[in-house]
Amino acid sequence: MRTKKSIRNVSVMFVTQFITLALAFASRTIFIKTLGAEYLGLNGLFFNILNTLSLAEMGIGTAIAYALYKPIAQNDTEQIKSILTFYRRCYFFIGIFIIAAGCLMLPFLPYLIKGEVTIPVNIYHIFLCFLANSAIGYFFAHKRTIIDETQNRHLTTSIDFTINTIIAIAQIIILWQLKDYMLFLFARILGTIAISIIIFMLANKKFTYIKEKAVDLSSSERKKIWSNVFILFFHKLGGVVILGTDFLIISAFVGIEAVGIYSNYTLIVGTVTTFGNLFIIGADASIGNAIATLTKKEVYIVFRKMAFLIFCIGGLSTVCLVNLLNPFIELWVGKDYLLSNSIVYVIVANFFLMQNRWLVVTFKNDAGVFRPDMYKPIIEIVFNLSLSILLVHKFGVLGVLIGTLANTFFINIWVEMFIAHKHIFSTSIAGYLKMYMVQILALLVSCALSLYINSFVELFAGKAAVSVSIVTAVYFLFFFRTEEFKYFVELFKKTVKKC
Repeated sequence: MRTKKSIRNVSVMFVTQFITLALAFASRTIFIKTLGAEYLGLNGLFFNILNTLSLAEMGIGTAIAYALYKPIAQNDTEQIKSILTFYRRCYFFIGIFIIAAGCLMLPFLPYLIKGEVTIPVNIYHIFLCFLANSAIGYFFAHKRTIIDETQNRHLTTSIDFTINTIIAIAQIIILWQLKDYMLFLFARILGTIAISIIIFMLANKKFTYIKEKAVDLSSSERKKIWSNVFILFFHKLGGVVILGTDFLIISAFVGIEAVGIYSNYTLIVGTVTTFGNLFIIGADASIGNAIATLTKKEVYIVFRKMAFLIFCIGGLSTVCLVNLLNPFIELWVGKDYLLSNSIVYVIVANFFLMQNRWLVVTFKNDAGVFRPDMYKPIIEIVFNLSLSILLVHKFGVLGVLIGTLANTFFINIWVEMFIAHKHIFSTSIAGYLKMYMVQILALLVSCALSLYINSFVELFAGKAAVSVSIVTAVYFLFFFRTEEFKYFVELFKKTVKKC
């Protein structure tokens, strides 16, 4: 049942994300052609500022999701109601806080941008639109959670997709016909409001009991949740600072146009990341259910299988990005928006490491293992910011990204792997490390061969074909005898027969 629901969730998300991707690129293309790099840079900068403000959430969403796994598995509706009521109250105050904090940031916006902004639109009005769009979701988050954590994420995905598609088409028309950036932002806010209201109504209809009055959580239960929240805040702090400040540093030390150019790369890599993470997101509730109901040995088997799948998807994506990212940017928006190959390699290396890392983080969160590495983010922040700011003066954008990559590799990957094996699976990390090293070797061989062969290929389609063919051949030779490979071959055969 867990596998069936995960496949259904992933299938829905895959189709919707593919269409969303096409619309996102259409919108971005027209955005660049009609408004230019400066607007694009502000878009990326303000998005990341609001992402930094999301620290106010403190990890409550993750803590609540973890608290819901057991009562959902036991169909304990009274406990579910109590947890959701607690969640709603917390997020109401968080929404208010983010609005207030965002308003307090207004006087400091010019100091986050190197040089003068020459666009005719008031940057404060732009920021307030981003702030409103970000804050709205906090007032409805508890309704989305009950749908997602009952393994019905395909429903919220479908709603997101439908409304976002309508809004994306409206935004394309606004850009193409009116070239009005503020109207472009207003359309996005309208879409966010529509999604929130529809999900609110769906949750009330599907889970009628959540409208009933709930008993307050006991002090011990609240204390347990707040304890996890306190720990998760440090993890969230590290994630936001590491991933969210690249844009801020580039804007402050390099310039707003560099942010716009870099944002094109993050759009592509982010889209590929989303597709790869669909398998983790779609299976998230199932992972939580498995941890709650299976033995540690059985959970470890599930993890190994998923780790192999994520590696195959992430490895294929990595080789394709190494070979195709700059050629695609050149075909898409032209040579003026290209970054150097060295920057591309660092971006892609960090993408691969993060793909593997998110699976480990998902298992840690779903198992409620928050405390062992709670202070790691403090080390991350000091290390990453110091290195990025030091290197940006000499290497520009490349220096910022090297700081992020070094932090991911030297601090995050190994610590989180060790903790997951010790506290979730109760097994030695040696077997996984051996598998991981073999996977890295296979990836490096695939990258080297594909880059060499593609140096003789001119056409984009030809480079894509070479990249996919090389990865497929190398991975088959490396892994066809492994248990994980055989498992997915059998699963594929069964799926084909049912179809």
